[in-house]
Amino acid sequence: MSNNTKTFILAFIGLFLFASLYIVHRCEIKRLEGLKKSDTVYSEKIDTLWKTDTFKITEFIPKNIIKTKVDTIVKKDGDTLHLITESKEFNKTLVKGKDTADVKIYTSGINTQLDSLKMRLKTHNEVITKTIEITKEKPKTFWNRFHIGLQVGYGIGLRSKQFEPYAGVGVSFDF
Repeated sequence: MSNNTKTFILAFIGLFLFASLYIVHRCEIKRLEGLKKSDTVYSEKIDTLWKTDTFKITEFIPKNIIKTKVDTIVKKDGDTLHLITESKEFNKTLVKGKDTADVKIYTSGINTQLDSLKMRLKTHNEVITKTIEITKEKPKTFWNRFHIGLQVGYGIGLRSKQFEPYAGVGVSFDF
């Protein structure tokens, strides 16, 4: 095998390796550029807010009234007084904004007393916080565009003044 053929084969292998490394490098750069050029990043965070509010009830009409007992009392002066023992059930739905409260109250007695109170609160408050992060890539300066690396190619030799393969260290510039 002649020296020219060996040189050509070595140059071809070097060129093949360089092309492979270049393709892998460009793919990696494209992948990283995809990450860098995402100018807007969204993240959502859902918080629960607790709030205290007072409902003022002005009209409270009982739903059911059950008379359990009627007592008649005669006073010394001859007047009669009827004492009515009642059980009452009150139902009320209170609404303020998106919040609702279902209230059930049970009372009984001559001097009305509270027997039980049931309250079911339905509150709905959702706060969505959107965070937008904007990242800008710094422009390359003049000196950041220079790169030093291995080069393999085919060119005119300095001594022979003919086309021949070469391999070596070279400097490149990105525009």
